[in-house]
Amino acid sequence: MGQQQTFMEIIYNPGKVSVVSLKGLGEIDVGHLRKHLGLVQQAFDMKMRVIAYWKIVLMRLVDSMALHIMFTIQKMINKDMEEEIIQELMAPHGGGIERMLDESPMIAEKRNRLKKSVKLLKESKEVVSNIMDKISSCGDQEKD
Repeated sequence: MGQQQTFMEIIYNPGKVSVVSLKGLGEIDVGHLRKHLGLVQQAFDMKMRVIAYWKIVLMRLVDSMALHIMFTIQKMINKDMEEEIIQELMAPHGGGIERMLDESPMIAEKRNRLKKSVKLLKESKEVVSNIMDKISSCGDQEKD
């Protein structure tokens, strides 16, 4: 729109060259437009608005396609893959639930170590309790 004044000067002056260089459009021969002086300014205005609007339309198309792709991927993951996961988990041939409930060897080893530690602590508690009983019984005998 900022180049409209230059464009109109070339249109109204038949002595000037009929080629105008517009930013974003390049060089344009406008000699044939001199026959339609009443519509030239409106046509220029409309062309510039369409060019500006077209950039917005292209960006909206790109955004729309990106959103559509994201929606399609989410739908595929939520629907299609969910069905496959459920089929895998419920499979009769050693299905996934049994595999999920199986204890890994590392966890089994830790569980065994904890059981041994608990057993040792219970035994230690009994030994300490017996020692404390002997100490208290010895203390009672000395008072008598």
